[in-house]
Formats: sequence, structure tokens, C-alpha cells
Amino acid sequence: AGSSFGRGARWPLSTSLYGALRSALLAEAGALPSRTRPGARRKGVPDGQIGTDAFQWLHVHGPFPVRENRLYFPRPADLVRVDKAKAMERMLPIAERRGKNNLPRPLRYCVASFASPSKEERPIRWVDHEFYKAYLAGERLGLPEDPELWDSERRIGVAIDPNTRTAKEGQLYVAEHLRLREGVALRFAASDPPKHKARHPEERDLTVASLCGRTVSVGGEGRFARVELVREPFLLPGVDCVGRCVKWVLLSPAIFAHGWLPGWIEENSGKVLLRSVEKESRREFRRRRREDPDWSYRDEADPAERITAHLVAACLGKPEPLGGWDLLYRKDPEAVGSGGAKATLLSVSAGSVYYFEAADEREAQKLVSALHGRCRSDFLGEKGLGLGVCGSWRLAKEE
Repeated sequence: AGSSFGRGARWPLSTSLYGALRSALLAEAGALPSRTRPGARRKGVPDGQIGTDAFQWLHVHGPFPVRENRLYFPRPADLVRVDKAKAMERMLPIAERRGKNNLPRPLRYCVASFASPSKEERPIRWVDHEFYKAYLAGERLGLPEDPELWDSERRIGVAIDPNTRTAKEGQLYVAEHLRLREGVALRFAASDPPKHKARHPEERDLTVASLCGRTVSVGGEGRFARVELVREPFLLPGVDCVGRCVKWVLLSPAIFAHGWLPGWIEENSGKVLLRSVEKESRREFRRRRREDPDWSYRDEADPAERITAHLVAACLGKPEPLGGWDLLYRKDPEAVGSGGAKATLLSVSAGSVYYFEAADEREAQKLVSALHGRCRSDFLGEKGLGLGVCGSWRLAKEE
């Protein structure tokens, strides 16, 4: 059916996990929507279309592979093998921007590799929790073992004519599927409903823990997974950041307002536009934003402290396309059908690294609090996109 081969065997996205859990909760509550209605209120006005308000509180982190209680995360993009004989790895040096280059305007430093050119793909794409902690702390790293978490299966299928639902003559396709190896599971964390307000009446007091022991459908291929409760806490890798240089590493893809550049970064100067926010004190601020039709944001009236820091460098992986299928999509609200395709978006891939310089150590700690373990994607953050962790970095010494 086509001349190119698509690589479809990739790790499930957090958006797929979110959809699977919320759909399972809605089905359990008997609240699966049949059509859309006006969506959540923004500035007092309904925005977009939505099926139901039930279980809107759901947020997820993950999924990440786990085997024998060892949790794995995407390999950071700024690691390079520097000596094949010793099989050692180190972080790419960050150096002053010099001479002619095509770095985007906000960036001040280059993240460059001095390893020999090679077309070999990096075979190890996942590293365990302990390796990640050593990486964030800037320790000397050995080459991690390949965890071999899954196998890739290629299956041949026959193209189907959508009108007749019969096979198209002479058209075959190859699909690539991911099969987890024995003992490998998908680990994730999910939020509990908020306690400061009443539950939606359709939710019947259900939580994600209510799905334990049940089988849910995950992803567009309709694969099944069994939900089990894990007693051990879900801990992201983290270290005590020192100094005023902070690196932020994505554990899940992110969709940003300016392509590779987050919307909370000023495009020309690289200034961080985030503020140091206490969640509880911000609740009333968010409520007014949703419900007051005359509400407008005034920077000078925002009581939250600014964060004095700038984005100065970045090391990014290849963009990752994200799409999907919306079962409730209708061009005509009264039409009956099987939905429509969601817009395809390019995301910044997991493992990408952003480097910041803060005004001082106090500002650096405020930045860490705003980024570490938070989903900072400009879009679909509630579905787990843009989850990242923080570490420290330093500028390469002059030769």
C-alpha cells in the first residue's frame, strides 16, 4: 500500500494511558458520553467541545517500563560515548557561542559533541533510576547495560477498501508492534480527586485505585492491560541541585507553543516567564480565571514571585509526531459517525535537555521547584506530556 516503512513499535505515550484510564473510569461509572457539548470555561466562556466533565481531575505520570522493581527512563540526549575501548559515557560539553553559527536567538551556549562521526544508532534508549540519579548529579558514568525491555514484531496485513470493507487487490502493508518481554510492566502514577470541592455526581466516588484487578483497553490498537496497585512509592530520579545552573530533562514528550521553545520562555531574550506558585494560594486565582467573564491577566497584579532565570542552551532529540482518533468528533454536531482524526502535532522528544542560568542560588531553587516533577508542556500537560526532572550543569573550562 506504500513504499515507505513506518516504525510504529514505540513506547506508549502518556496521552494513551490517560485516555485508557479515563475511559475505563467513565465506563465503570456508566457515564461514557455519546456526543460532545461546550467545553471547559475560559474567561467565563465555554472553550471547544467536550464529552463530559466527569474525572477531569485525572493527571498521570508515565508510563515507564519496570522490571524486577527497577524503573527505567528515556536516555538523556546529552550523553555521548567518548571511548569505545573503555565504554565510558559523559555529558556533552557546554561551551561559549563563538564564530558563525545558526543557533536560535535565545541560546548563548553550544552543546557540542567531539566524538568521532558515526551513523550508528545509540543502542541503549533506556537507563535505570540509579543511573539517572548519577547523571543528574554530574557523576562519572559507565556505559549502562541494554535492558532489552521489548521485542519488535512486524506483521503483514491486507489493505481494506473503506467503502466495501473488502480487501484491496494487490495492496499489502507492514505494521510494527511492540511486545513486552517477560516480567516487564508499565509503571505509572495517577492523581486522586481533589478534596477541596465536591465530586462530580456521575463519578460515583470512583478513583484509579477502583480499577485495580480489572482489564482496560490501551491505545488505538485495542491492546489490553491489567491494572494492579503498587505499594512502593513512585519516585522520579532527583538530586539536590547546587549553584545557579539548572538543567531540565524531559521524561515524556512535550508540545510547546513555539515548536522546540516553551511558551513560558521569552522568545528573544530566553527569559523564564514562570512564577514561583504555591498551589493552595493559587486556587482562588484559577477559579476567577475560569468563571469571571471580565477577568483578564495583569502581570503587575500577580502576587506570585517571579523567577529570575534565562534559557541559555538546549540539546534536543528528533521531533516526535503525536496524533490520534477522536471518537466524538463531528463536523456536524447532529451527524452520526465513528469520529475523526485529531490534528497531528510535532513534539519535543523525551530525553531532550534544556539548560538555564539563574540570577543566584535562591532563584535556581525556585526554578527547580517550578520544573522538577511537573508537566510543563504548553498543551496536554494534564495528560502527562512535558514531565521533566532537574539537575545541575557547568560550563566547559577553557582549554
